[in-house]
Amino acid sequence: MRVAVDRLLKPLGLQARPEDPGPYWPRRRAERIHHPFLFLLTPPGAGSTAVARHLADRADVGGLHASFEGQRLVRGLMDRDQWLDHKFVDYEAVLGAWSARIAEAERSRSHAFFLEKSPPNLVRYEALFSHFAEYRVAVTNRAPLTCIDAQLKRYALPGYRGVPRDRVVRDLARMWIWRSGLLRAAVERNGHPLLTYEGFRRDPDAILTAFGLERKSGAQAQEERPESAQVLMLSTVERRIVAETVAEVPELMAFFGYTGEGD
Repeated sequence: MRVAVDRLLKPLGLQARPEDPGPYWPRRRAERIHHPFLFLLTPPGAGSTAVARHLADRADVGGLHASFEGQRLVRGLMDRDQWLDHKFVDYEAVLGAWSARIAEAERSRSHAFFLEKSPPNLVRYEALFSHFAEYRVAVTNRAPLTCIDAQLKRYALPGYRGVPRDRVVRDLARMWIWRSGLLRAAVERNGHPLLTYEGFRRDPDAILTAFGLERKSGAQAQEERPESAQVLMLSTVERRIVAETVAEVPELMAFFGYTGEGD
């Protein structure tokens, strides 16, 4: 499996970074984080920012960063090798930086939970969770077409500079399969609750249920709203590439409730 994943990531020019000196890893150290955390396991482009903002609006939840991605506080977590499961991570440095941010945030406003949703956590969540005394986990995914389209719209994807567009789309479809397999494993092995982005759009407060949270005082109930159609920038040919690629994994598609090209 590792060989197959490395081959898939090769177009991005990724390689595992050995232990790096100062600039990549903060000097602060902490053995364990005791503040309760919520971890959202999610791939890129899955609408997790909307999910996080809803959680922060509806429950007593804060973030280490405005994006709710703690990776952005630690340069070493942002390297291009961030999706390699064998990447070196100085967890003591990460926990030190996060602990400092928690202390800073708590001086202005305390929160019952902090939400962490950095997508690359998906390849190292078991190691990451071992450093937390109290945490809850939920899993989210998004249909391949809209997930891939969102990545193309939001991210520069510098590793694909100069690569033909059809190959980029095919690689992103394969990455969707790989990441979705990791999400499925997290659900099946550990019993983490699953809420797709489509399910969240139909019932936003379902994410509160997934995490076992109560609405904070003063938060008003919201009515269910149908998901509005996303205008895709993918061409007809590119949509066919995605559909043909994910058709190779019908059981994985069915696990998340996705059945065809338009899901």
